[in-house]
Amino acid sequence: LDVLDQGTAAPVVADELRAGRRVPGLGHRLYPGEDPRARALFALLEEVPGAAPALAAAQDIVTTTARHTPLHANVDLALAVLTVSSGMSASAGETVFAVARTAGWIAHTLEEYEERPLRMRPSGHYVGARPPQPLPE
Repeated sequence: LDVLDQGTAAPVVADELRAGRRVPGLGHRLYPGEDPRARALFALLEEVPGAAPALAAAQDIVTTTARHTPLHANVDLALAVLTVSSGMSASAGETVFAVARTAGWIAHTLEEYEERPLRMRPSGHYVGARPPQPLPE
């Protein structure tokens, strides 16, 4: 969260909007309103010792951006608060997200294996150029 370094969200948000970029951690195509995953994670983070500065920075981002765009906090912003307040590296949020997603992927795969006939049986036919012949030995 650059906002923690700057002390306020205004210059960070202004830079993003001026450059025509979306503010990271806001908006989600599946959740045009509030992201329920973010709401749940923010609620849990309220109980984490030392999370208050990062939570305040996230709230500052949301409040500042709300003056310019209707986007809400998404799970990425909540993950940023989690990683910062836990002393993780800046890129750890992506890893935490992927690890959390893995349980769902595995559960979905196991459910698919139980379906008969197996529903997920991708097939294809190659229509590209013929691969070169291997060199004779």
